[in-house]
Amino acid sequence: MVKPLILVTMGTNDYPFTRLYEYIKNDPLYYDSRCEWFVQTGSCQVDQAPASGVVETLIPRADMEDLVKRSALVISHCGIGSLNLMLQYRKRVIFVPRVAKHKEFSDDHQLQIAAELKSPRMKVVFPDDVFPVLNYEQIISDNVLSEAHDITNYDLARIVNLKLTG
Repeated sequence: MVKPLILVTMGTNDYPFTRLYEYIKNDPLYYDSRCEWFVQTGSCQVDQAPASGVVETLIPRADMEDLVKRSALVISHCGIGSLNLMLQYRKRVIFVPRVAKHKEFSDDHQLQIAAELKSPRMKVVFPDDVFPVLNYEQIISDNVLSEAHDITNYDLARIVNLKLTG
């Protein structure tokens, strides 16, 4: 049996995301060799590697898309680029928005993005929430979708076009 891949992406900005790293590091599944992990850290310092997997600072976009395709679960900051990619592949995601009060970003725009998420496949862990315990059985029971889906909102595009062309 192929190990399920858990992808963690912390983004590419200069702010460390220690809070997200602490969440995953404190989860027992991080030390469970039944799962394969890929942790993209950005500027976050990682002192403990997963039992099975890879820790990288940055990777090319094409590699990130390949990892998303193969992922059974994604744990991600709440950047719009990451959100878009997760929507395209209809991934099960745990989003952790970066916040200014923890010095994870200069503002709280990721909280604004997170507040709009309404998908049953996407959980948001807000700053005062408890990070969910990862469940191996749930992770392996989910279908891994590896084909992109068109997420263009054609109705909205038509309205914008009408407004712009008048």
